[in-house]
Amino acid sequence: MKAVILIALGLSASMAGYGPAGAQEGCRASQNSCSQINASCERNCQKGNNPSACVARLCSVPLSGCKANGVWKSVASQSCWKTSNRS
Repeated sequence: MKAVILIALGLSASMAGYGPAGAQEGCRASQNSCSQINASCERNCQKGNNPSACVARLCSVPLSGCKANGVWKSVASQSCWKTSNRS
């Protein structure tokens, strides 16, 4: 189940970018920490043509937001993840 969550998160992160997290209503609960969610995003970026640009665009800003408010919200994606582990 954890692998399925990471794959789904990675896909949404790779197809999306960053937007303000806003309210947490509607976010799916994640048992992963913000750092684990970010690591999954970075792994997905390694599959593309320009990994460093992908990480900068899709992963870095959402990580700081996640650590601040516990919500991972990617660019242009309606989905968001909420975690109680901000580390």
